[in-house]
Amino acid sequence: MTLTLEPDENPSWCVDSSYAVHLDMRSHSGNIMTLEKGVAYSTSCNQKLCTKSSTKAELLAIDDAMAQVLWTRHFLAAQCMCVSTITIYQDNNSNILLAKNGNVSSSRYR
Repeated sequence: MTLTLEPDENPSWCVDSSYAVHLDMRSHSGNIMTLEKGVAYSTSCNQKLCTKSSTKAELLAIDDAMAQVLWTRHFLAAQCMCVSTITIYQDNNSNILLAKNGNVSSSRYR
């Protein structure tokens, strides 16, 4: 198998979770990394913590994925493939606002 990454392209990640789907009320996370021509990495696992909302489950999924995201960036840099940006796609509007604006988007901090 040969993986390629063109000079103008960067890896992108899709991170998602399903809230409270297991019998112990834990959520389930999944993430994939795509290079230009397809999926290069994927994982699916139970979350280690119980969360009180789908937004918190999504935040936990991103937090769990960040170790692999950063490792991949350093690995590609060691292969002389400079990665300027990494895009993480998210489908939860609350998490997108929290990522862009920080605590200002949370009703608890207003």
